Amino acid sequence: MNQQTFLKVPFVWEEPERLSEVSSRLTFEPVKAINDQLISTVTRVMAESADASDRRRALEHDPHKATEIFLNSAREDFAYQDDWWQFGINEQGEIVGVVLPVVFSGCAKDSLEEGTIYYLGVLPEYRGLGLANDLLFKGTQILQKVGVWRIFCDTAMDNVRMISAFKRVGYRQYSEPWERPV
Repeated sequence: MNQQTFLKVPFVWEEPERLSEVSSRLTFEPVKAINDQLISTVTRVMAESADASDRRRALEHDPHKATEIFLNSAREDFAYQDDWWQFGINEQGEIVGVVLPVVFSGCAKDSLEEGTIYYLGVLPEYRGLGLANDLLFKGTQILQKVGVWRIFCDTAMDNVRMISAFKRVGYRQYSEPWERPV
């Protein structure tokens, strides 16, 4: 069976001493559990994502179920506390996006964990406002408070906005793009 792969650009954050400043444009509320609100939000983000692997999930026979499976798989490969996962809320009280930070299981170094942003997305109607920066700052801040030795992430090679967000927040590109199965 051939597994589909996607080109991803890897990024790394290696400055655990410096805490990220989170913009005051958004407030953040813990997701608390994988529920219909989270599944619906992520499904909407994926449907119009610049990331082909997201769009593939959104084209599944039941995109809601595909998103639920994707979110539940985080517990299999990663560790996190429910209150780490955050909705970004604008001044009107609307959810504009979500950030889901996690740590890799078994990748500790000098008693510090290695983290990643399992998923980050801005709802289509709020894109282009720089909100991915705020969400990425928040996810980075959560992982820094947990205590990580680095944060390793990637994004689709053609997701120019997310690549720019990683760079603006202070992540550096780790290597050339690579193929990653999804």
